[in-house]
Amino acid sequence: MKEIPILLYQNIGDYPEDMMEDGISPRSFERQMSFLSTNGYRVVSLNQAIDHFNARVKLDTRSLAITIDGGYRDAFCNVLPVLKKHNFHATFFIAPEYIGKERAIEGNPIKCLSWEEVHELVLSGMGIGLLAYEGKGIKNQYDEQSIKESISKSLGLMRSNFDTQIKYCAFKEGLPGKSLWNFLQTLGFQAVLTQCPTNQRPSPAGIGRIQIDDDDHNIFLTKISNIYLLFKDKRAWKYIRKYKIDRVAHRISEAWNWIRGEAFP
Repeated sequence: MKEIPILLYQNIGDYPEDMMEDGISPRSFERQMSFLSTNGYRVVSLNQAIDHFNARVKLDTRSLAITIDGGYRDAFCNVLPVLKKHNFHATFFIAPEYIGKERAIEGNPIKCLSWEEVHELVLSGMGIGLLAYEGKGIKNQYDEQSIKESISKSLGLMRSNFDTQIKYCAFKEGLPGKSLWNFLQTLGFQAVLTQCPTNQRPSPAGIGRIQIDDDDHNIFLTKISNIYLLFKDKRAWKYIRKYKIDRVAHRISEAWNWIRGEAFP
């Protein structure tokens, strides 16, 4: 099985610093999309990425897919216009329990999409997936029955509000075990997406996505590289983080930006 980078974005907005651990600014997102557009990258749909993964099609090495998690309203205000400007496709993973409501990031409220805005995403040609288990992770031991009940309820909410087929399920982090994956297939899901590193080889039961959560453009360039793709799910990440090698990389990039007199975002 072959992979292309599947990028994972979450909140994209001008929020307080304590809300931005997993987020980037709208200016950084625009810069990143402009870079892809002007440097020969091909942004494909998640359907195409999964078909490539399963060897049903063959995509060139400069292809990548974009996913947006959370169902936050900034996806409509700050993301959709940029995608349309560059004629890019993305799949938006939403937690239907929060549509028309608010979620919280580090205790701070953040507005979610309305069903009307979800419909507008679909009409704009974007894909919709289920952000399962109300956006919670399943990284460690999990209550399988509770997850199954939650997913069944969520899927019912989505199907009652629009008739677009939901083929992909995402978890904030962690992978389903065999029993949970079998259950997801009975509901029509064709693949599960999560955040890398997964510490195992990718399969339809678990494909690790590359989280873009830094305004530093050098870090973005690293994360869309083939080298990063090669190592993204390796167990070596345990040691990279233990010895803070990733932080060293950030410091080097910041120093290089300072030398060039470049501020970001």
